[in-house]
Amino acid sequence: MKKIMLFGMLVLFALNANAQRLNPVKWTFEAIKKSDKQYDIIFTANVDAPWHIYSQFVKKGPVPTNIVFKKNALVQVKGTAKEIGKLEKHFDKNFGAEIAYFSNKVQFVQTINLRAASKTSVAGEVEYMVCNDERCLPPTKVPFEVTIQ
Repeated sequence: MKKIMLFGMLVLFALNANAQRLNPVKWTFEAIKKSDKQYDIIFTANVDAPWHIYSQFVKKGPVPTNIVFKKNALVQVKGTAKEIGKLEKHFDKNFGAEIAYFSNKVQFVQTINLRAASKTSVAGEVEYMVCNDERCLPPTKVPFEVTIQ
């Protein structure tokens, strides 16, 4: 009986190991001080080949990358994040639209202003979607928190 239970547990462990969630995007987050009360929050996405991540400005088709900040009375988000990377565009017949995306690496740079020069943090989540030439993964949300000093 013990051998059967042990065998069953090993089979379940093996199935669980094979069912690991695919995660082709690795995120890093940092704050760069620009002036006394102004910072750039840099969201860096390193994307495994052959996957690509979509621009914030995709109008039709896949889920665009979206950065949402939690409310913080000390922080004012200024405009929309800039995209730094090699933007690729092509007509995607699956979505029936011209699609803009990044491969390998992209940085989203969001400028924020502090209402008072003090230590705080900026938190929220990044929602994004990745695809390759064969399939797309469901949209994913990644939480972030960056300390501002």
